[in-house]
Amino acid sequence: MIPLELNSEDLVGRILTLSETEPVSILDACGNRGWGRGLLVAGIGELESVDSFDSNADRLLSHFEELERTSPALFFTVSYDLGRILQRTHKTGDVIFRPGTEPYYFAAAYEAVVVHEYSTGRTFVDGNAEASASLRASILGAAPYEGAPEPDRSQTTPPEFEMSREEYVSKICEILELIRAGETYQTNLTQKIRVNSGSIDPRSLFLTLRTEHPAAFSAFIKRPLDHVISISPERFFRTGFEDGKQRIEASPIKGTRPRGIDPEEDKSLRDDLSSSSKDRAENIMITDLLRNDLGRVCEFGSVKVDALCEIEELPSLFHLVSTISGDLRQEMGISDLLQALFPCGSITGCPKIRTMEIIDELEPSGRGLSMGSIGFSYDRNALPELDRIWNPNSAGRPAKGQRCYDLSVAIRTMVIREGVAEFNVGGGVVIDSDPEKEYQESLDKAAAILKALGAEKATRDRPTSRPAEQST
Repeated sequence: MIPLELNSEDLVGRILTLSETEPVSILDACGNRGWGRGLLVAGIGELESVDSFDSNADRLLSHFEELERTSPALFFTVSYDLGRILQRTHKTGDVIFRPGTEPYYFAAAYEAVVVHEYSTGRTFVDGNAEASASLRASILGAAPYEGAPEPDRSQTTPPEFEMSREEYVSKICEILELIRAGETYQTNLTQKIRVNSGSIDPRSLFLTLRTEHPAAFSAFIKRPLDHVISISPERFFRTGFEDGKQRIEASPIKGTRPRGIDPEEDKSLRDDLSSSSKDRAENIMITDLLRNDLGRVCEFGSVKVDALCEIEELPSLFHLVSTISGDLRQEMGISDLLQALFPCGSITGCPKIRTMEIIDELEPSGRGLSMGSIGFSYDRNALPELDRIWNPNSAGRPAKGQRCYDLSVAIRTMVIREGVAEFNVGGGVVIDSDPEKEYQESLDKAAAILKALGAEKATRDRPTSRPAEQST
């Protein structure tokens, strides 16, 4: 372990400068109880990176596991469409995406990482000694990124919505009919939004969102052909060790309200969410689904609901959040966890499999990374200082090969590729959903990203029909 006398702002700025020439991965809790329960973890100049378009689930997961066995630290993205393969909801022969777009998974391996612990203000490099020294030198040798010149907003065209208001509302009505027919109890409907980001620098965009919307699961990942920027507030699952047991916890979000313009309106909206029987029912349904999913990988009788429908405050939104945890059975690896849990029930609905089939029927295109996951895993023996923070109640030396995981749900997450930013927004539909309100909620969730892209007016003045040339 090598200490670094840098605060989080200076650290992020230096890593963003390095990202101009180096591949980087940043996971940032932004002062919240997010990544690692309150950490910023980053890698620079990866040991190895891979992306996989292999639609054979067994080969794909085997490859992922093999990469883990040789990687002290691994940052990764997992496409929602991998879930369609794992849960067998895709039709045989489906072309889920074109090669060269979103891979089923991308992973970047590192021998050393830099960590900032928000609770103490401590920053350090952990991992292989030679790689750690090199990483420290790279960070200290970089000047903090001060932002790109003001982008030419004239190149930022109005966003393309995959569905018009009428189409989106109509699909919600279809879901309500399927609920009445007993096909589903809750379905998460989304649509894709594309924005020509013009001359916007992804690094400046990340800094803007990190400052204005400091989300618990923020991320900036420079992949070979694109950038991933996330301001997700939602954990998918986290694993750790406590009192000799490997623990797993999930924290689904269901129920959203925008923040008010003043304290009085803020309180009114918070109280409205807290007392909403519709939103609580939606949250409880997904909590029950995830409780059952965790039961597939946990010791019998160990799964419990630690918190139900708690209010979480974000700069622009209120959310209802629940937490479920359990004791993992022995020998549960990434393949077992993904097969049992992925994709997260909060962005499918329930029952999961039938509802994923309904989503395939209603949504015009594959979701890609949106509604998938961004994650981090590490070998406990390879990163001992990080492990002491991650597992403060774990006594004794870790067993060989033991790994810990933290994965977010890739909501409010965009991929910027060839000057175009793409992301999905939506929400859960239940029997007492109001189609117009559900549509507006989806726009509320898009507002922060659209504003950062210079396209926020679109949330107030939506087109009523899709342009003929718009891609779906």
